Amino acid sequence: MAKTTKATWKYTLREIVIVIIGITIAFSMNKCADNIKDSKLKKQYLTNLKSDVEADRLQLEKNIEAINKKQIICSEIIPVLNSEKDQDMRLMNNIFAIVKYVNFSPKNITYKTLINSGDLKLIEDFKLKTAIQQHYANYDELSDDYFRHTSLIKDYLGNYLVNHADYDQIPQGKGPFLDEIKLKNIVRALTTTYDDKKAATKLGIKSCDVLIAEIDAALN
Repeated sequence: MAKTTKATWKYTLREIVIVIIGITIAFSMNKCADNIKDSKLKKQYLTNLKSDVEADRLQLEKNIEAINKKQIICSEIIPVLNSEKDQDMRLMNNIFAIVKYVNFSPKNITYKTLINSGDLKLIEDFKLKTAIQQHYANYDELSDDYFRHTSLIKDYLGNYLVNHADYDQIPQGKGPFLDEIKLKNIVRALTTTYDDKKAATKLGIKSCDVLIAEIDAALN
């Protein structure tokens, strides 16, 4: 009877050990599968993020070109206003050319998904995570400079074109701008905000380069 009980205990103990080993293996396999899944998801996030930032960089480069052209236009407008030169169609075309905004809308869907889903925790590299967060914080500062410039166009130049221009003068071959000193001051103010806008855009490009380099290092 004692031998039978002892054998039963040995059998039971062996079964328990087998179950524990089985659970441990299953848990390890699940954890390994989760790690592989997380690794693939992280890689996909970084690949998409790099694509977004490269597209942003391209747009910022184009913005630099557009800002340079508008600065040249401003330099052509200022000497004509409040001078002995008569207004002509070129002046009017130049004024309306600087009314058009140079905008920047970053591609931030991947970043927002990372933040809102909580998946930013997948990126364990502190330096890379910091670079990502700093980059999009830089975009906020860039947006402020763009907003100030746009506000100047809307609130001052736009208001001037509505309230201080007589477009009935155009069919008579005359320029429509009535208060040239006021217009000249507005254009001069715009040149300052163009400088700020261009400086912010260059910093945005530099920020893109830094983040792209960090992502490349993580992917390779």
